[in-house]
Amino acid sequence: MNEQVQPNPVTFLSLLSACSHSGLVTEGCNIFYSMKWGFGIEPGLDHHTCMVDLLGRNGMLNEALAIILKMIVLPDSRIWGALLSASRVYGNRRFGEYAAERLLELEPHNAGYYTLLSNIKASVGSWNEVEELRRMMSEKDLKKKPGWSCIEVNGVIQGFVSGDISHTESEELGLLHGVGESI
Repeated sequence: MNEQVQPNPVTFLSLLSACSHSGLVTEGCNIFYSMKWGFGIEPGLDHHTCMVDLLGRNGMLNEALAIILKMIVLPDSRIWGALLSASRVYGNRRFGEYAAERLLELEPHNAGYYTLLSNIKASVGSWNEVEELRRMMSEKDLKKKPGWSCIEVNGVIQGFVSGDISHTESEELGLLHGVGESI
């Protein structure tokens, strides 16, 4: 009874995610390679997204884009979002604009992507382009939804939106910003 447990796609996804969040580029690349060539498991979109995130977090934007362009499956908003995020961190306007444009093609009514692209343009002083993006958002009646958080207080989960002071217990909860409603 000396059976070996074999990894499955979820095993590899967990390993790649751990490498991404730990900055282990070489190890992540080896795991990705061994997935197909060592274990015969074809990487899916989630595995590719982890690789783009791993490479992007480490400033390897060319390699991250190459992963996307060589994929057999069609890229989705998560993978382009990973590249966009890395582009912002490393100040690469060209990659950021390219990723944002792909995101807007996939989800033309997502106000968050317009906002991200606008922020990229603003960071390099392209104010005419910022104005154009904001005008487009207004014409399409797109509004970015505020971020929110939650906290458990006395066994009840409370949801909070930044800047909202309408919660009946905001003062008692000791929150300086943002409150919402119980969820």
